[in-house]
Amino acid sequence: MMPTFESRHGLDSRAGTTLFLKRWLRRPFAMGAVIPSSRLLAEAMARATVQALDGRAGHVVELGAGTGQVTKALLAAGIAPARLALVERDPELAAFLRRHFTEPKIIEGDAARLPRLLADNGTTPIAAVVSSLPLLSLPTEIVNGIVHGVFEALPRGAALVQFTYGPTPPVPRALREQLRLVGTRGRRIWRNVPPAVVWTFRRPLAT
Repeated sequence: MMPTFESRHGLDSRAGTTLFLKRWLRRPFAMGAVIPSSRLLAEAMARATVQALDGRAGHVVELGAGTGQVTKALLAAGIAPARLALVERDPELAAFLRRHFTEPKIIEGDAARLPRLLADNGTTPIAAVVSSLPLLSLPTEIVNGIVHGVFEALPRGAALVQFTYGPTPPVPRALREQLRLVGTRGRRIWRNVPPAVVWTFRRPLAT
């Protein structure tokens, strides 16, 4: 029998789910969901990221890496471990990531301070940002800070890949217009709990 990704990388999915649920019970609005992203959603995010990279060199930064469900999908999609930088604010989740992912860079800190975090950790240049942050449940000023920071760190033409459970884009219209972002919507993943959509946002090279 072929080894699974989890067995090859020492991952315990049940332990990750238990930890995620415990953190959700403490801070439900910060976590955004009761359970980690499903395999189908993680794979959809990884596909969108690989497509968005389009051969661009640089780091792939994952925001809100949690228990590493999307990280696993990014690695399985062929993104080199040394190319990944995982940003996680919660100390317990960051410690979990360090135990289970030895090659990606793990940065413990607030995504709202992204440009400074990346600079302090020598993580440049950036090729794409993948986010599992619950933007729809965060205060407006925090969402503004995160999205502004993402596009301050990204070169023009590079992408933010972000999923949402809501029916509208996860980046508010006023913020999209302010930053002149172009959003592309993926298909709804009905088998995720709850159903989710992956969006890709870019600032075009010429605006």
